[in-house]
Amino acid sequence: MDDLSRHTLAPASLATPLDAAREVLNEAATCLGAAATALGPDFLATAEALGAPESRTVVLGVGKSGHIATKFVASLVSTGHRAAFIHPQEALHGDLGQARDATLAVLLTHSGATDELRILTPYLKDFGARIATITAFRDCLLAEHSDWVIETKVKAEAGLHRLAPTSSSTTTLSLCDALMTASLTIRGFTPEQFRCLHPGGLLGRGLMTVRDVMLEASTLPWLKPGSSIWEVLDVVTTGARGFAVVCEADPATAPPVGSVGVISDGDIRRALADRSGFDALTADSIMTASPMAIATDALMFDALRLMEENRFTFLVCEDGGRLRGAVHMHEILARDLGVPVRRDRLP
Repeated sequence: MDDLSRHTLAPASLATPLDAAREVLNEAATCLGAAATALGPDFLATAEALGAPESRTVVLGVGKSGHIATKFVASLVSTGHRAAFIHPQEALHGDLGQARDATLAVLLTHSGATDELRILTPYLKDFGARIATITAFRDCLLAEHSDWVIETKVKAEAGLHRLAPTSSSTTTLSLCDALMTASLTIRGFTPEQFRCLHPGGLLGRGLMTVRDVMLEASTLPWLKPGSSIWEVLDVVTTGARGFAVVCEADPATAPPVGSVGVISDGDIRRALADRSGFDALTADSIMTASPMAIATDALMFDALRLMEENRFTFLVCEDGGRLRGAVHMHEILARDLGVPVRRDRLP
């Protein structure tokens, strides 16, 4: 339990509910700025321990600190850390076994004097875990038994009577997010790693690449440059793709993308509208030479943006200057990226 003697109390003096709300937000912003300025060696050492390849982290807290601890662990796990939340009360009755292999224990406590954490700290150290405590008071009891102390710098809460956790909980949560982010920087965490840990939902889909949805080169509708207009009609209108690539060699051989042309159903409509010499037309006479290409490792968002900006429904995909496939807008929209499509900018 927190020691109330260390809280700064104040009488209620806020004129309106909006005044109270603004005070909470303004004081939180001030506290976050102070915490950012105070970051130093202990914070960095904790981040390095958290980001180490062999790191196994347990996070403990009681009350509101416990809720923040569970969110911290959820964020850590979602970014590939090995982490677990242990409720201090349950730890006192057997759950401490979860910490036997821990390399780092992060203790969240505003007062720095939470009884349960004081009892558990010697056992955590016996297991070989380094101890990092996030608290408002560097001279607290738990600091004496910690390897590192990260100060929130919050000595008083905001709002009515200054009793309910406001500034302290906001700052503690933000410091946990800051630790996670710093550790990811140390690990060199990539969007691809994040995507692998989020196979569902908008986060995962938003990080999908063109390679994930493109039609492989070996499956592309294909014409040779001298193919007749009737062959063009047959290939482009078969299979509901609405386009074909034009090249001398089978696309499966990955020809240079600069030697490839494309024909869309729109190209055929324009040729029909002209009507002159239609029977004599060939694929290379109506194709778009050297079409816009996108790298296979580009994000689907980028492919969709290029299509909208240029009024295309598909793009050829390249890797190392070679044709690797094509991506159609339908393949991207089927993934429901959660972004509005500018229908007025589509072909």
